[in-house]
Amino acid sequence: MAESTAESGTRSRTRRAILEAAAVVYGRRRNASLGEIAAEAKVARSTLHRYFPDREALIRAMADDLLELVERTIQEADLDEGPPRLAFQRLIAGWFELGPRLFFLFNEPSFGTPEPAPWVQDYFARLDQIGKPMEGLIARGHADGVFAQSLPPAWINRMLWWSVYIACEAVAEGEITRYAAPGILLQTLETGMLAPGTAGEPGKG
Repeated sequence: MAESTAESGTRSRTRRAILEAAAVVYGRRRNASLGEIAAEAKVARSTLHRYFPDREALIRAMADDLLELVERTIQEADLDEGPPRLAFQRLIAGWFELGPRLFFLFNEPSFGTPEPAPWVQDYFARLDQIGKPMEGLIARGHADGVFAQSLPPAWINRMLWWSVYIACEAVAEGEITRYAAPGILLQTLETGMLAPGTAGEPGKG
């Protein structure tokens, strides 16, 4: 029994290492080979194939893994608790930690085809369901004046996802540091790019 438990633990760690390596490698180059991912994970290619026989199997496993991480991040942010602004800040901080996995979500070719496969359609339906608590946060934010009433909820949701992705991309490309990125991201989302006192003054400067 102890041997079986140890083997299960080893398999779980190996699988996790492969998924994390795939997120990093595909974040750098989405057409990377399975051999490159095996090298990043520090496992033999034959080992990778025992877990994921082909690219599609790996991509589907990454998609499921990302759903779990997004769901956990939303749950840990406690979006129903406290002032909407603080809940919003917790959510952004949690999403930022997903890092390379967001590159996968935005850049994976099979997600962007005009006629996606049934499993891809199911994936996005599940992602929408997992993201339902965000609708409640946006509604609370509208009611409390945290989010501008003129901005539709769908637009706010879209901007949140893309802004986190852009921040992670800027860190990956060395434009900003990982330490500074969350603050820069929150400042951009909360106050925009205009300096204080210049809003509504199109001719100033």
